[in-house]
Amino acid sequence: MIRRAISRIIHGPPSEESRLINAASVFPRHTPHEFNYRGWTIACTDFLSVAWQVAEIFGDERMRFPAHRPDPLIVDCGANVGISLMHQRWRHPQARIIAFEPDEAVFACLQRNLNVNGIRGIECHRQAVWVDGDGVSFGGDGADGGSILRASDAVRVPSIRLRDVLLAHATVDLLKMDIEGAETDVLLDCGDALARVQRIYVEYHSFRDRPQRLHELLAALAAQGFRYYLHRIGAHHAQPFMALADAEMDLQLDIHAIRP
Repeated sequence: MIRRAISRIIHGPPSEESRLINAASVFPRHTPHEFNYRGWTIACTDFLSVAWQVAEIFGDERMRFPAHRPDPLIVDCGANVGISLMHQRWRHPQARIIAFEPDEAVFACLQRNLNVNGIRGIECHRQAVWVDGDGVSFGGDGADGGSILRASDAVRVPSIRLRDVLLAHATVDLLKMDIEGAETDVLLDCGDALARVQRIYVEYHSFRDRPQRLHELLAALAAQGFRYYLHRIGAHHAQPFMALADAEMDLQLDIHAIRP
């Protein structure tokens, strides 16, 4: 109680995002839920993971960018329940947005959230972005960690080659990619199509049982003229020699790639 009082004096009252995370922290995981935020009604399959998305996307505004035209084109890969879509529509009301989300239950929440909150004009596809359009095995986790790398509960889902999406447009103002470990393969496959992209926000995942490929991803960005900024997210290991042997992921980063 005393610590909370001191914190309130020093830092002020908790933010709406902090209160949301606190409420989600005591809510059962992987349980459908609906909550209110900034006057919007948001449905989700996992309250805690989406509460963190709200804090990062709206509270921290990690994907905010200066638009140099009234209708910037945004391609969102791994849109989850639509928090990033809602943020971009709020920031850029005339933006053209193409979104991809392969998880059936999560995609249903995404559609509901856009419809209930009157958010129109977003092109949504229940597809996984991948290196081809032949379909791919995808395992959901009931939250925001569904991945083509998950073997448990995997099903075949439609896929689309991201390279083809990029080549269909002269300029992409923002490419957002949170595809749980498939990001390196997909970006490498895009190759020179990335020359059409002005900014990339990608979440890099390094799973302990798979090779680390950060060097490949960064080299691919540098080869296409991007500079990059790295921000560590996820678990913080103060003693990596002691902790990493038991961690599911030994590295998780937000990467902002910016074309000078």
